[in-house]
Amino acid sequence: MAAPSITPAVVGFSASDAWWNSQVYNPINYIYGQLPLEAYKTADTSRASTTTFAADPDLTVSLAANAVYRVEFFMHYAATDAGRFKTMWAVPSGATGVRSAVGPDQGAILSVTSSGGASRWGVHAYSTTCIYGTRDDTGNQCFAMEESVITTTSAGTCALQWAQATSNASASKLAAGSYMRVKRLA
Repeated sequence: MAAPSITPAVVGFSASDAWWNSQVYNPINYIYGQLPLEAYKTADTSRASTTTFAADPDLTVSLAANAVYRVEFFMHYAATDAGRFKTMWAVPSGATGVRSAVGPDQGAILSVTSSGGASRWGVHAYSTTCIYGTRDDTGNQCFAMEESVITTTSAGTCALQWAQATSNASASKLAAGSYMRVKRLA
């Protein structure tokens, strides 16, 4: 079967124009702006005896000024109930929007063999602390997801910041396989 013929929609370029075809109909150039940027953790990051938020070393991206992005964080984490796991976001100065948070609710202890328990479905400011429930174990992981549409006025960093909710010697960790996806919308 022959490929369909495509006719350029711009005055001044014929369908056989080599430059036009190489620039506009080149699949790499055509879809580049539509592909999301993804970053993921190749190794666990553990934090013990600290409630001070810090940006995750892997789940960080630079955003351009005067742009709109959809940002998603998919988190696999483990913590004891005594330490727990809390998040907030770093965003460029002047950025607007809110983030939604989905995962086990603070104080919920999920069993090792069940995914049941109370959950959170809140919408929050970027600087609002979200505390998640755990499996009360440093090895058995839970899942949480946060997402937002961010409008920037200045360029800067978007990062997942996290720490323990209560300082505890048993480390809380954000596990390998957690990732972020960023897509520029405008």
